[in-house]
Amino acid sequence: MLVIWAIVFNKIFKFFGNNVEESNVSVNPITIVDPRMNFSKDTFDLRKVERDPFLGKYVVSRTKKRKTNTKLVSNNRPKKTNITPKNSVKKPWPKLSYHGYVKGSKSTSELILIRMNNKFYKIREGDMLEDISVKKIFRDSIIIKRSRESKTVLKSK
Repeated sequence: MLVIWAIVFNKIFKFFGNNVEESNVSVNPITIVDPRMNFSKDTFDLRKVERDPFLGKYVVSRTKKRKTNTKLVSNNRPKKTNITPKNSVKKPWPKLSYHGYVKGSKSTSELILIRMNNKFYKIREGDMLEDISVKKIFRDSIIIKRSRESKTVLKSK
């Protein structure tokens, strides 16, 4: 039994022991060469393909002739008159209230519940309801847009 343990310990010490021979080995530094220094561009000319590889027909190139304009163009342009902008009558925003959203397991977008002019509507982000579009949906509010105006509607409690 003692012989077996001696062999086991001997193998362990040989494996983990300090080897004097390994400490004498010198390490040679490796020089790293930057590949960009020896980089040269490979250029070549492409030939014009005469034969269509799919149809097997030869392509005939046709040059288009340019028409020259012989008419003289005068630099006298009609003057623009100042057009007064029409006073556009802005419609008032309808009565809106946001009542929350539902996100299904199969759908990636939320379905929101909006009450507009005492009617409930279920719409998604990006959908249009009459002339109002839903731009962004949050847990406590929504951002809606009508023509060029944006408005934030808070969730009703």
